Amino acid sequence: MPDTDGTPCGARAAVHLDGMSDPQSQMYAAMKEAERADQKKRAAGEVLRTRQLEYETAKLRGRQQRINRARAALEAAQLAYDAALGEAQRLDDKAEEVVQAQVRAAYM
Repeated sequence: MPDTDGTPCGARAAVHLDGMSDPQSQMYAAMKEAERADQKKRAAGEVLRTRQLEYETAKLRGRQQRINRARAALEAAQLAYDAALGEAQRLDDKAEEVVQAQVRAAYM
């Protein structure tokens, strides 16, 4: 029979479902958050490439109004990409910290 440390099964399940008390859940949540940020970064990168292409096309056609609109859209896409890149890095670092904390806790 497994050792339950005197904790009723329902209490253990509540702690596990809570997520904040379970180190493995914290690690999983941090990794999922970092994964979502990476997906957001990839989407922002795709938009950025699209805006770059639109800008280059407008420049080739030589229409100033279209060039100005495309340049503004390109700059906005660049800012969004940079923000997504920073957020993804921050969340990757956070996930790494959670993993490192779990490793340290496992050896203490």
